[in-house]
Amino acid sequence: MIQNSLNRLVNRKKMNSNTDDCEWEAKYDISISILKEEYLQCIQRIRNVDEKANKYILVISIVATGLFVVLSSSAADSLVFDHLNSIIGFLLTLLFVATSLLSLILGILIFKYLLDCFELVESKKINNIEELLRNTVELDANKYKGVLITVYQASINSMNQTVINKQNHIRKVSNKIRCFISLLFTSLLILIILKIIG
Repeated sequence: MIQNSLNRLVNRKKMNSNTDDCEWEAKYDISISILKEEYLQCIQRIRNVDEKANKYILVISIVATGLFVVLSSSAADSLVFDHLNSIIGFLLTLLFVATSLLSLILGILIFKYLLDCFELVESKKINNIEELLRNTVELDANKYKGVLITVYQASINSMNQTVINKQNHIRKVSNKIRCFISLLFTSLLILIILKIIG
């Protein structure tokens, strides 16, 4: 009778242990599938930030090319550097030079931020699975899944930091690009006014 009670107690502990193992295995499986999805989303976020930086470079190139074309045209001949001839023309020329210099400085800053955004950052990839299997040969499946979760999470954290750094550079560009384009168009408008007043 005592033996039967002991057997039932041992069997109950084994059943609880098996239930706990199954529960942990299910939790690990769910965690790994979530981490896989998060890993893929991190890679996609890095691509999205790089695409946005490419679009900004394209916009800046187009606007800067347009300005250089205008400056190399005959419109630049209407700048007045002699205040005795026309005070209005001279003041507009000074304003044109000031806005052009400010837009040039902003353009250089924006270009620097974009280059910083494209800076190559080593992303932490998931370890070689064969090597990971060799290093964890003594672990059971659940402990191996725990190691795999740690590796996934470390890689995701590294890529998240890369995304944050790239987004900070893009934010700086976003904050300055409106001002840059406004100054360029103001310069162009001043040049047109100078051309009109002759």
